[in-house]
Amino acid sequence: MSSNTASTALTKCIACGSSDLWKYLDLGAQPPSNDFPTMEAMHEERRYPLSVQLCRSCGLSQLTHLVPSSEIFSDYAYLASSSKPLREHYAVMVYDILKRFTPPEGSICLDVGANDGITLSAYPSGKFRTVGIEPSSAGKVAREKGFAIIDRFLDHEAVELLKEQYGQAHIITATNVLAHIPNLPKAVECVQACLHENGVFVAEFPYYIDTMEQLYFDTIYHEHVSYLTLTPLVKVLNKAGLRLFDAARVAFGASGPALRIYCCLAESPYQMTDGLKTLLDEEEAWGITRETQYKKFSSNVFSVKTELVRVIDCLIRKGQNVGVMSAPAKGNTLLNFCGLDRSKLVAVAENNARKIGHVTPGSHIPIVDDETFLAMKIDYALLLSWNYADFFLHHSEFAKRGGKFIIPLPQPHIVPT
Repeated sequence: MSSNTASTALTKCIACGSSDLWKYLDLGAQPPSNDFPTMEAMHEERRYPLSVQLCRSCGLSQLTHLVPSSEIFSDYAYLASSSKPLREHYAVMVYDILKRFTPPEGSICLDVGANDGITLSAYPSGKFRTVGIEPSSAGKVAREKGFAIIDRFLDHEAVELLKEQYGQAHIITATNVLAHIPNLPKAVECVQACLHENGVFVAEFPYYIDTMEQLYFDTIYHEHVSYLTLTPLVKVLNKAGLRLFDAARVAFGASGPALRIYCCLAESPYQMTDGLKTLLDEEEAWGITRETQYKKFSSNVFSVKTELVRVIDCLIRKGQNVGVMSAPAKGNTLLNFCGLDRSKLVAVAENNARKIGHVTPGSHIPIVDDETFLAMKIDYALLLSWNYADFFLHHSEFAKRGGKFIIPLPQPHIVPT
């Protein structure tokens, strides 16, 4: 890795160390997606290159530049529990894990990247000893809820604290976390050191093949250092003494469709499932280390940009007020890449109190509460949380009052028609 004053250029693969890297998608210079400035501070933003490269040796896609973690996690606006659908999703996930693997009562259940305690909240009260690892300011919220939180990144010091104070974990979860970690091999080694001999590590992350096939390029932002598939992950896990034994696509996740993987210690008796074998075969046939699919993805991303801007400009020319519904981090990638700012979009409706009164990073669109948004008489809202489209269509007051949503991905369209 070589560095400059703004960011650190990745010149070797973070998974295998190869220098055979090829950049295939450039989304421009953008500020960190979860850094929502005030109106007064918005001109102090720093922008960093946001582009993706492929390791042609192992097949891992990763950013070309790393942003200092202090720029991303020191004052972290994302609180996962603000999303009801996500709370329900993780509640079902934890229920399924406990039913399938039946850890003994009193076992340690560890959540890596615990955020505000959303996954820890899903465990039955008093039955297990729940612990989280969370380095960002969101961890304070989890502690205020009464959860035990190790205030560190996942490193060897965090492992020692866990083992000294609690012991090894029967269940370790990491949802929407692995992609954030710059040193993936080291993190996986730490998971291995935390895991009980009969334990299971369950991770969930956006599946990058789905991202490319469905054009969900908004999940690319500085927090997400790598873009994960099974082929490179298997090698990283095996080298750390872990073994992948099952994987399954999940229709809903924190950033859209996800992949859920199940890992154990190398010597554990869990057998590889047919589902995992099928997914690995599909990745090989797809061409995970070849350039063809990535070139196609890049071309299609720019086509989506052209069409989305056309749709919004057409509505504005017709005299329609266009706003934005919700302010997820991924939406800022889309807004900044497409050049959609407050000159075109009136305001953003959001229910996260930590974002209301601020502006979107880069595009500087004012963020307001739902009541203020409704009073603005907005006709169309660009739905940045497109993965919650059904929920918004059936439950939002904006839709009930006749408002229409612009769904940006995988192809821009308006609902209800």
